[in-house]
Amino acid sequence: MKKILLITLSAFLALSFSARAQEGLQIDSLFNGGFVPKSRITESLVTGRELKPYNLDFFRSVRLQASDGEIRRIVSWLEGDALMAVEKEMDSENGELVYALMRFASNNGKNKYVGYQVKESSGGSRYVTVVYMTGKATARDLKVIFKHR
Repeated sequence: MKKILLITLSAFLALSFSARAQEGLQIDSLFNGGFVPKSRITESLVTGRELKPYNLDFFRSVRLQASDGEIRRIVSWLEGDALMAVEKEMDSENGELVYALMRFASNNGKNKYVGYQVKESSGGSRYVTVVYMTGKATARDLKVIFKHR
């Protein structure tokens, strides 16, 4: 019984943290704001031991097939957040943001990151992935992990 209670409490705390993780960032609207129906979003949430080899302790991503208008709105949030970033790399193609990795100041000794990527499928649909991560990983570590470029 004690073990079940501990597991339930741990899961609740992880979900509570994930609901607030991006708080203070404009991109929080994508993660928590009902910007698009949850049925259109593929979401991943990873915490704990699985992230240790990557020097991360929290990883949350959302992926969706997005319209031009939805992409513009997401990019506007990212551009707003970029103003607060202490380190950022942003790449554009044909005047449109296609990749971003931003690091934000943290008062607990951990780095906070937002990553963004848009890719077009062979059928012409565009897919947006936005990731929020925390941990001791550096931007260089993350580039190796995600093999950007």
